Amino acid sequence: MKLEAKWFCRLTAICVLSNMIGISLYYSQYFINTLIHVAPVKEFSNEYPSHSTDATNWTITLRNMTNTTGKQIKNIYFYNPQFYHVFNDWISGTWGTSKKFEGCPVSECIVTKGKIPIEKIDAIMFKPRDMSYCPPIKPLGQVWIFVEFETPNYYFRTKCFYDLKNKVNWTMTYRRDADFPVAHGYFRRGNKRKYSQKDLDDIFAKKNKTAVVFISHCPTVGKRLQFIKLLQSYGIQVDVFGLCGTKTLKDCGNEDRYKASFNVSGELKPDCFGTVLSQYKFFLSLENSLCMDYTTEKSLHRIMQHPIIPVIRDGSNASIFHPPHSYIHTSNYGSVKELAQHMKMLSANKTAYLDYFQWKQHYHTEDMYKEWNSAFCRICERLHYPEKYRRVYRDIAAWHISPGGKHVCHGPMDLR
Repeated sequence: MKLEAKWFCRLTAICVLSNMIGISLYYSQYFINTLIHVAPVKEFSNEYPSHSTDATNWTITLRNMTNTTGKQIKNIYFYNPQFYHVFNDWISGTWGTSKKFEGCPVSECIVTKGKIPIEKIDAIMFKPRDMSYCPPIKPLGQVWIFVEFETPNYYFRTKCFYDLKNKVNWTMTYRRDADFPVAHGYFRRGNKRKYSQKDLDDIFAKKNKTAVVFISHCPTVGKRLQFIKLLQSYGIQVDVFGLCGTKTLKDCGNEDRYKASFNVSGELKPDCFGTVLSQYKFFLSLENSLCMDYTTEKSLHRIMQHPIIPVIRDGSNASIFHPPHSYIHTSNYGSVKELAQHMKMLSANKTAYLDYFQWKQHYHTEDMYKEWNSAFCRICERLHYPEKYRRVYRDIAAWHISPGGKHVCHGPMDLR
C-alpha cells in the first residue's frame, strides 16, 4: 500500500507539472504572437534602410501607461554619471524638473540622475562606453535608450555592449537611422548676417596663414596626423594646436594646449577662438574615425559660424549635412597632392576663395541644443503613448557596428 501510494503521488505530481508547463507554453506563445505583430516605427526618413536583422518592432511596455492624458509624470533617468557632462550645459540646473519639456506637445516628463529605485524609472539613458557594468535586470515595461556620440571604434569591445541583446528599445546617436538622430550642429535657412563685398574683402585680407587644426587625441584609427604630415609635405603650412601640436593659446586666457575646437570655443575668452581662426584660410576638420554619418563640431556649428573653409575628412556624406560649396571634402580629390594644389589655388585667388562664403547669405548655423530639445520632446511623447512606438533591438552591437552586415567604419585609403 505504501508503495502504491508513493507511485500515485509521483504520477499526480508529474501530471500537474505537465499541465503547468503546457499552460505556460501556450500563454508564452500567445504572448509572443500577440506582441510581435505590430506596425513598424516610421519617424525618421533617410537613404539608409531600417536594418530588420538587427532590430524588430516589439512592445516596450505592459504597464498601465496607455494613452495617458499627460498627467502622469514620466521619469527619464541618466544611468551612468560619466556622461552627465555631455548634457549638463543643456540641462543647466533643471535636473528633477520638467523645465526642459516646456513647449513640448507632451510635457509631463522629468530628467533625473543619482540614486533612485529602478522600479520608479520609466526610461533609462546610458552610454555603454563609459560603463564598467550593465544596468541591472530590466523591469517589465521599462524603456532602455542607448546613447552614443562617438564611433564604435572606441568602445565596441566592452562586455556590457554585448550583454544588451533584446534589451535596448530606442537609440540616440549621431547616425541618421537612429530613433533620435542628433548631429553636432545644423544649418537653417535664413541668414543672421549679410556680408557685403567690403566685409568679404576684409576677411580675406586678415588671412595671412594657410591651415589650422586642433587635436589632442593623437593616435587614431583614421590616422589624421599622418594625413597632416602628408599635406605638409606638399607645401601646405599647418599649425597644430592641442596636445598633438606645438601651438599654444597664451593670448586666450589659458597656457594649456586645449583639447579640441569644442573645448576651445566654449572655454576661452569671448571671441578668442574666432580671432585665432580669422588668421587662417582653412580649418582641417579631421575626424578620429571614418564612419557612416560621423561628422562632429569640427565641421559643423563650432567652425562654420566663423568665416573659414573647413577641409573635411570623415566617413559621412557631407552634402547631406552642409550647404553646397561651403566646404572642401578630401574624398573628392584623387590624392593628397591634388588636394594641396587646390588649396594653394584658393589661397592665391581671392574671388575663388570668397565664393565658398556665398552660402552664408542664405543659411546660418545652429548648435545641437535645439535638436536635443526636439529629441527629448519626442522621447517624452513616446513614453506617454507606448502602443504607437514599439521596438526592441535584437542586437544593439550589430546595429551600431555592422548594420545589415555592413561595417559602418573603414580605414584610411588616402595616405598616398
